[in-house]
Amino acid sequence: MLSLIIVIMILGMVSTTSTAMKNEITTMVGWYERSNIGDNMLDLIMKTPGSPDNWETNPSSMVQLGLENPDYPDTIDYNKIEALNEAYQNNDEALKEALSNLSLGKDFSLGFFLTRIEIEGDVTVVPPTTEGSVDVPSGGHLSITPVRGYAYGRGIYAEWIDPERVDLEGVGNIPNVINISAGETFVFKLIEGGSVRVDVPGGGSPGGPVNYEIPTGVTVHIEVETGYLLIGWAKLDNGTYELWIPYHRQGQQVRTTWEGTVWWGQQGGVSSSDLVIKYIYATEVVHADYNITLINGEFVNDPDEIKASMDRSPWVTYSERRVPMSKMIYSSQYTVTPSDLPKEMYVGTLTTTVPDYMSFKIEFSDPGYVVLVAWLRGTNVSGYSVLAAYRTEEDPTMKAIINQTINGNNVVHYYSSPSPDYIVIPWNDFLTTVKQGESLDIYVWVYKMKDVNVMQFIDLNGINTLMKPQVSLAVLRLSVWDDS
Repeated sequence: MLSLIIVIMILGMVSTTSTAMKNEITTMVGWYERSNIGDNMLDLIMKTPGSPDNWETNPSSMVQLGLENPDYPDTIDYNKIEALNEAYQNNDEALKEALSNLSLGKDFSLGFFLTRIEIEGDVTVVPPTTEGSVDVPSGGHLSITPVRGYAYGRGIYAEWIDPERVDLEGVGNIPNVINISAGETFVFKLIEGGSVRVDVPGGGSPGGPVNYEIPTGVTVHIEVETGYLLIGWAKLDNGTYELWIPYHRQGQQVRTTWEGTVWWGQQGGVSSSDLVIKYIYATEVVHADYNITLINGEFVNDPDEIKASMDRSPWVTYSERRVPMSKMIYSSQYTVTPSDLPKEMYVGTLTTTVPDYMSFKIEFSDPGYVVLVAWLRGTNVSGYSVLAAYRTEEDPTMKAIINQTINGNNVVHYYSSPSPDYIVIPWNDFLTTVKQGESLDIYVWVYKMKDVNVMQFIDLNGINTLMKPQVSLAVLRLSVWDDS
């Protein structure tokens, strides 16, 4: 009898111990699952492209969420993040189901903190007021002379010229010669008190040339359409320039046969006032760029509702990952309105020299202007370009100015279009030249639109064929809880 009692007691003790151990094991398993659910979710998100692997083209087709870029393994794809956020904002049911499966039915909030570029400052554009324009006919002969006391050997004084380059050697007191050829424009600003005269043939008249007075202090543009025009120049000790248009030597004018347009007006330009372009690392971003929250199978955006749900949960886990993000933004055509600004249009890395023929077109029909900004960072390059394309009431022909600062050096380019509705600009002029074997990170925005309701931007030659994605840092922060 005593033995039976002892056996029963032992069995009871074993049973009690077994139940306690089972409870402890269950508790440990639950704790382990909770402590690892966030890491497991982030592993799936970061290390797989999702299913299908191109779900970003149609988020409603998503079966499993994944952000890895299959073309650039070990990076997450910025375009997938954008598509995820858009599907979230659209309350996509396929996304809800995929996220519920990913979290095993638990509640969670996932924040994306992305490296980004911010522009601060103002860009001022002063379109030149065109006061005169004259076409030089085919085979025409051009003289731009001082109004008073002209004689060969006496030059025109200018504050600045563009381009400043040496194509040929001069003679005497004319050390430098530029050959302005078809498709190029030579621009200079007259010094105060330096008015000049343009002499051109008289429109078919066999008589003498027709004279056009150009007032003091204006900017003069000489656009060569066909042929070439030789211009002599010398830089003076005070920083101004002396010009001979056309170039002459030893008292004899060097004739060139060309046709084109001369136009002039008040000084205009594009300048930046305290323009600062900041590269902000993801670790320095305070507020998430995108946030995805799922509570009891529904998307939630209200911060108070999210906090209340977390407070009701007996546990909350937190996980964080820092991961490379590949980002390339490209479209062959954009339609931009003032409400879109600043509009990020192009982000990527140029990996080879851009051919000279590659260009883009800007189109708008209103008298006004648009401003584009490009930030450039490369192997041996650091700087930015500011481009202003404009039309005025006085002269509806579209024109453009690029003010570029690269490695502390400033260059200004001027352009004129034969059309009032568009202008074509070479990519190389706006982005600067990429040397073979080097790379250049580019960021391009439409930054400002003044009196322009809508503009079209068209990449004419597919610059994306020379680009690959940029890689920058992203931080993913994930909280998981159970408010069931």
